[in-house]
Amino acid sequence: MSGNTRPHLVLIGMMGSGKSTVGRLLADALDWPFYDLDEQIEIQAHMTVGQIFQTYGEKTFRQWEIQTLALVLSYSPAIVLALGGGTLLDEQTHKMVNGHYIIWLDAPSKDLWLRVKDSARPLAQQGMEAFDRLHQERRATYEKLASVHITCVDEPDKVVEAIVQKIRSDGNA
Repeated sequence: MSGNTRPHLVLIGMMGSGKSTVGRLLADALDWPFYDLDEQIEIQAHMTVGQIFQTYGEKTFRQWEIQTLALVLSYSPAIVLALGGGTLLDEQTHKMVNGHYIIWLDAPSKDLWLRVKDSARPLAQQGMEAFDRLHQERRATYEKLASVHITCVDEPDKVVEAIVQKIRSDGNA
């Protein structure tokens, strides 16, 4: 962890869980800076995530993701950071987020699928069964790393209220 006096708030979860939406609202509520890791990668690459996957493949995207995560985690003061759904697939990223306050935003697969099925997200193009399998595979990692687990079936502002209440009671805001 960087020399921050408090840890970053790192939002994790499957695509469609609301990390970017909730992250922006949470950052506003706390008056902290907000960063979306996928957006940071797109800015550096001058390409969308979909274009990166199509042009260079997922392996290259994951390498760029690790490099960008290291950079963003070095920011000070504390930030709210939304990770991509697959960012934590690599053990190296587990070590990188260790010591930060990790908030797992979760919802049932069917709800997440409804949110992403018509999107351009590369890993949402393989159908509901593949999406559900991916969600189930990633749950163990999210559960292992999360400081707190928040079910995000409510409106984003209600999710933010629940998070703010939790992090304040834990002394992290």
